[in-house]
Amino acid sequence: MAGLAKRSGVPAPTIKHYLREGLLTAAVSGRNSAHYDARLADRVKVIKELQTVRFLPLKLIGEVLEPAPSSRIRADLDELQRRQLGALAPAIEAGAQAGRQRRGDANRRRTRADVLASLQITEEDLALLASLGLAVPVDGSFAGSDLDLLEVIDETRARGFGDLFPMEILEPYAAALRTLVQFELDLFRRRVLAGARLPAMPLDELTRDVTALGERLVIAMRARLVLQELNHA
Repeated sequence: MAGLAKRSGVPAPTIKHYLREGLLTAAVSGRNSAHYDARLADRVKVIKELQTVRFLPLKLIGEVLEPAPSSRIRADLDELQRRQLGALAPAIEAGAQAGRQRRGDANRRRTRADVLASLQITEEDLALLASLGLAVPVDGSFAGSDLDLLEVIDETRARGFGDLFPMEILEPYAAALRTLVQFELDLFRRRVLAGARLPAMPLDELTRDVTALGERLVIAMRARLVLQELNHA
């Protein structure tokens, strides 16, 4: 497992999750160690990219990839769907970035060293976030939603709310939100890519706008449900 993590650059806990989801083949065990097919390192990289860059749920990734240990997209997928899936990554990121542009902080990056030096973030925090797939540096820097999350944690602690939002809550938060995200993306794939009635606009623009509106929808519903729970307390 450690060797596969090193070759792929993906944390071992994430690889274990892929194994549990049936995306990787089991290791061939020797007397004192387990050996994985060398081709799995490339497959792990592709799975990670599809999950974190193209925002595909693991169930869908299992459908679009050839069987393990291959890292290739299935050749029998409809060509139009292949192109549409490929267009989702920049479009979804553009939708998420729209909110950051309203705050005047789009396209920001901070190095790992800068994060540790200037934010109330520790090495242990970064290790936990990486194991959950929530904040993973690219070329030694954090950007986009990863940086947003780090700065939210820093602000929470700076304002004295650290005990109300300990790092231990991130795992159940991530699990609950991952279920929501998987539902959203599956719905998007099945309705948008399968021919639902859509405005006459390019897919990248549509995806950007839907992503931005979806974020606002979740925020509005969460606020309403919090008030609902407080009123019934």
